[in-house]
Amino acid sequence: MSTPSSEQALHVGFAVIIGIALIGFFVGVQRPPEAMDLGDVEASESDEAPPAITYAEKRHIPPRLGSDWPTELARFAGPGVLDPVSLDGTSKAEDLASRAALRAYDGAPPTIPHDIRQQSVSECLACHDSGMQIRGRLAPPMSHEAYTSCTQCHVVNEGPSPGAALPPDASFGENAFVGLVSPTAGARAWSIAPPVIPHKTTMRERCMSCHGPNGRDALRSTHPDRSNCVQCHASSAELDLRPGVTP
Repeated sequence: MSTPSSEQALHVGFAVIIGIALIGFFVGVQRPPEAMDLGDVEASESDEAPPAITYAEKRHIPPRLGSDWPTELARFAGPGVLDPVSLDGTSKAEDLASRAALRAYDGAPPTIPHDIRQQSVSECLACHDSGMQIRGRLAPPMSHEAYTSCTQCHVVNEGPSPGAALPPDASFGENAFVGLVSPTAGARAWSIAPPVIPHKTTMRERCMSCHGPNGRDALRSTHPDRSNCVQCHASSAELDLRPGVTP
């Protein structure tokens, strides 16, 4: 049961709220006369309005600010699957050498030749999911499925984060390890037979990474539209370390 003092306080509170609301309303709707003065407005010399442009005529309009954005974005698009392979200005030896330059040995994860922020895998997938070319540099698509930590295997060799470059550890001495050399071509059973895959297929399940439209020109396939590469190109039992096969 409420007391008279509490009811009075409640009434006073409602009165204060209503008063503040009324003050805010009248202050907000009031506008000084000088704010409505628009000054002298010159009338147009002609009453004619410019004709509206049809959609067919828009393509002939001179470019304006921002009208070239679609053209700029189109530069990031890679070649089509059925586009002819052009080998002008490149050779297989040069493309193999540029590919091997980012790897300690054949089969090793390639190093990262640019700065990264190392914040999320989505930043890597922005370029390396389907692949693209940016400022003359090739961003090949991944040869394997996406994992949650790219830098667990791929290290930065240019512009590392502070503290990433460590001096050599004296506890690690020289060893006799010799990595595999990058292959140049796969063996064929006869002259026109499909070549055998000259490398291991582990972590290289996506053949289009190197041999697709966004791969290096000299390594691209002439028939990337065929969906099953291993139907004709057999993998190497020795390189894949299959049981019972001695390397």
